[in-house]
Amino acid sequence: MIRFIGVVAYMGLVKMPSLEKYWSNDDLHKNVIIPKTMSRNRFQLLLRMWHFSDNESCPEGDRLHKVKPLVERLVKNFQKVCTPGRTFCIDDSVIPFQGRLLFKQYIPQKTHKYGVKLFKLCSDSGYTRNLRIYAGKEKSDGNASVPTNIVINLSKDLLNSGRTIIADNYYTSLELTNILLDNKTHYVGTLRANRRGNPKEVVQKKLGKGEVFGLENERGVCVLKWRDKRDVLLLTTKHTTDTVNVQRRTGMVQKPKAVIEYNDGKSSIDQSDQMTSYNSPLRKSLKWYRKLAIQFILGTALVNSHIVYNQLADKKMKITEFREAIVRSFLTYEETDHENETMQTLPKKS
Repeated sequence: MIRFIGVVAYMGLVKMPSLEKYWSNDDLHKNVIIPKTMSRNRFQLLLRMWHFSDNESCPEGDRLHKVKPLVERLVKNFQKVCTPGRTFCIDDSVIPFQGRLLFKQYIPQKTHKYGVKLFKLCSDSGYTRNLRIYAGKEKSDGNASVPTNIVINLSKDLLNSGRTIIADNYYTSLELTNILLDNKTHYVGTLRANRRGNPKEVVQKKLGKGEVFGLENERGVCVLKWRDKRDVLLLTTKHTTDTVNVQRRTGMVQKPKAVIEYNDGKSSIDQSDQMTSYNSPLRKSLKWYRKLAIQFILGTALVNSHIVYNQLADKKMKITEFREAIVRSFLTYEETDHENETMQTLPKKS
């Protein structure tokens, strides 16, 4: 099975018009590595039999049962391998998918507009510590809103340790910050002007470019407004309206410390998504759960491994070099007899 994963990863490094072309004898597409590693029939058989849960014991109404065991195991390892830092960011991400799927999303501002939506929690290095697949509209549990529950569930093992969570205006609310403060956790995030409880004095304040204004309540929650090219509204539990000088092409500008920390934190999700997209082996013809599995194994998990490697190794590697090293290792992996026996007894289910 390791060689199979290696072949899939190789297909991200070396693109062909179709899977069959990797075994073509045509001089235009002839490949010397894949046919030597695995026959086309064996690869197609393994791909067709590749499952991550038992279809016969599927819980009724569970849309994610086909990938849930894989996701849970990966997340458990993500959290075990890497010691958490002090700052984390939560945001959504999209795995591209164009086929029929009940919970497929359309997100126009994303590079891939159609696909499966994820909520991710990443450290400032881009390491994904937790993730959650969006499987359709969720209901509030009555105690907190849906966005608040997403943040709390993703970060629950990080609470009560003085860490900082950064997120955008979909999640930000006074409700969330109060819960996090109760659990000794800071929060920094952009804020929607129409959120309940927002101080009108801040929201309606007219500012000139570069000016900042804010108010702080008795718990230390500060709502501030900063005028850049447009108004920026933030909520923070660890900053005041203090600013620092920042060099731009047009000269020095005053920028709130809260805005700087927010921008730095948000870049971790972008970094994770960007590195995951490099040499991706995803193909349109794949079933949705196999597509997610490939993204999680050869995207998220591989990028996490690359980040940990660069933190520990004397000489850093670029993500493509790291991926190439993984592929070389997997393609030459010698399977044990036990592994071969396991593969021969796989249930034949499509």
